[in-house]
Amino acid sequence: MAEQTAGTPSPTTLRRAHFFMRLSRAWDSRFESMARAGNIGRWYSAVGNEATTVGAALSLLPNDALSTVHRDLGAILTHYLDPTRLAPALFEPQDRTAWDALRPDPGALLHRLASQVLGRRDGFTRGVDRSFHYGLIDRATGLRHVGMISHLGAMIPVAAGLALANLQDGNQNVVVGFIGEGATSQGDFHEALNMAGVMKLPLILVVENNRYAFSTPLHEQFACEKLSDRAPGYGIAGETFDGTDFEAVHGAFERALARARTGEGATLLEAMLPRMRGHAEGDGSYELIAADERARWLTHDPLPRFEAWLTRIGAADAARIAAVQETATAIIEAAVARGLATPEPELHEAWRNPFAPGPVADAFARQHAEVTRG
Repeated sequence: MAEQTAGTPSPTTLRRAHFFMRLSRAWDSRFESMARAGNIGRWYSAVGNEATTVGAALSLLPNDALSTVHRDLGAILTHYLDPTRLAPALFEPQDRTAWDALRPDPGALLHRLASQVLGRRDGFTRGVDRSFHYGLIDRATGLRHVGMISHLGAMIPVAAGLALANLQDGNQNVVVGFIGEGATSQGDFHEALNMAGVMKLPLILVVENNRYAFSTPLHEQFACEKLSDRAPGYGIAGETFDGTDFEAVHGAFERALARARTGEGATLLEAMLPRMRGHAEGDGSYELIAADERARWLTHDPLPRFEAWLTRIGAADAARIAAVQETATAIIEAAVARGLATPEPELHEAWRNPFAPGPVADAFARQHAEVTRG
């Protein structure tokens, strides 16, 4: 019997969290090995961020919005996929939620995502690029994901704009946006949080602080002790927590979501994370960190920490942990194999619809059809 204490996430939450953390890690491991072998281009690893990204997305409701950057694979997988259909042997009947019934087929979504990062025709951008530069907005299924742009600080006003739309629509939906600590020195960060404070926007901005941005140590980035100390200056709530501690992550997000849904406004969350990889695979940035410090951060891996905690509270045993790891690896291997078998794009497919769903997009599609026929 699992030990259930006040504030401990439910057994369903723990099972889903464990599966998605392992699924994210399996994905990273597969693509890291491909990048090192020269089979794909640059890879931006999310290793070390899983407890924060999965923990953030677990509590979202249909039509809450997610705004992600490089290292938020865990949040994307958690937001998109119904795990009870993807890995039925790992879950109990009560683990299936009402939202799971609305979500698309998880195998099909995973294929699209694998095809996207492999630059194949079945990806979200049909192979126009091989990255997380895409989005998925489908109100019928409750999926609202706005993907990244390379000027990362510029994503913060986008998230604030999504939150403003919720406010104007009069709903209780929230927006969770991710950003690295380096982007908090850009003007977009300050302008967007000032707007969020004044207008009491239902925005949760998560700073994934791995202490080095691309390769710049904290003391060269800003002089404040904690980035969350900036929150009161904008009139919003702020918290700093250990981003490798799932229980701390879950508690911080539950508090922030409660504030956002009840009209209390925005929250700035600072997740302190280990630097377990470079900015991108093979770019040399990791080697700029001293060897002893790199070794120390590798001991802060959130996955074994989470699994040790699950064992300690009786929520999982060694057999369960092994089953989750093996299942996650098998799912990712199958998705990558299918993605690699998908055709690469043809030149004409670069002519794609750049607009959000609506009348403008429909007109663009008609124009494209006419040009193609001509």
